[in-house]
Amino acid sequence: MRKLVLSDEQWERICHHFPEESRPKRSRGRPAVPAREVLDAVLWVLHSGAPWHFLPQCFPNYKTVHRRYQRWMRTGVLDSVLKDLAAEAGRYGLLDGDEAYIDGSFAPAKRDGLEVGCTKAGRA
Repeated sequence: MRKLVLSDEQWERICHHFPEESRPKRSRGRPAVPAREVLDAVLWVLHSGAPWHFLPQCFPNYKTVHRRYQRWMRTGVLDSVLKDLAAEAGRYGLLDGDEAYIDGSFAPAKRDGLEVGCTKAGRA
């Protein structure tokens, strides 16, 4: 399986958003997993659509990755990264603001929609 990772240039654009990168190193305990490695793992999960526990062994532990992802979502770190990247893309004319999709889903109605009536078991 090919490991998808951010390039050095891509990481330099967004590294200032991750607060743990600017904290001093701890002298005790287990060393913290670098944010770049965790972000690479998060992007792999989002790209592949796989469950967190299917994260390949070339990435940090899935529990660490998921916990950090939840913290980043809760504190707005990933929102600020996306907003900065969208603003940068807009400055270079790479983003068309006239057409955008946030989320899309499609759920077809069953045959005859609400007119189905009772099932064989007698329930509507």
